[in-house]
Amino acid sequence: MIFWAPLLSGIGFGFVVAAPVGPMSLLCMNRTLQQGFRAGLATGFGIALADAGYALVTVTSFRVVNDFTSAYALPLRLSGSLLLGLLGAKSLLRGESASKPDSPRSSGIPYCLLSSFLLTLANPATLLSFAALSASLGTAAGSSWFLPAGIAAGSACWWLLFVSILKWISGKLSASFTLWLNLSSAVILILFSLYGILTALNGMDGTR
Repeated sequence: MIFWAPLLSGIGFGFVVAAPVGPMSLLCMNRTLQQGFRAGLATGFGIALADAGYALVTVTSFRVVNDFTSAYALPLRLSGSLLLGLLGAKSLLRGESASKPDSPRSSGIPYCLLSSFLLTLANPATLLSFAALSASLGTAAGSSWFLPAGIAAGSACWWLLFVSILKWISGKLSASFTLWLNLSSAVILILFSLYGILTALNGMDGTR
């Protein structure tokens, strides 16, 4: 049946897009190590939800949203970079006083989900990736509503695997090494934030 092509393509693409190591992977790792499995999984699912949202745009109103993200690319990139830096600084300052894993505050899970969702949305380049996929699949499959469903499923599967592996590994690490990983990932998040701010400001002259 025709829905299998966009669904399977979406699953594979969602998995591949989510897999590369980047600031969102570091954020997910940091939260998993500091706050536990549920916080890390919520972070990953927030990313998967944003991926699905951008994929949905590509099969409905790509041109409208592309015009919007092009017009507001600078504030989107700046706000995303600033939020990433704030999260990194918060994680860095938390240090050894981090919450006990698997027992985050009642507001922790929604916060992890929402913040990662907004951070992913603040990267308009994601939209172009999904637009390229949609075009490569052709008119029928590329405009199918099963495409964003598949991308959401593929991305969610990657984050579930990633967080599960992290949780398994963290149980075999010493407390000092886990703390070192937490602090290192927080510092790298801040560096990613600074890099994002600088590149966004350098692009104000019209260069990309």
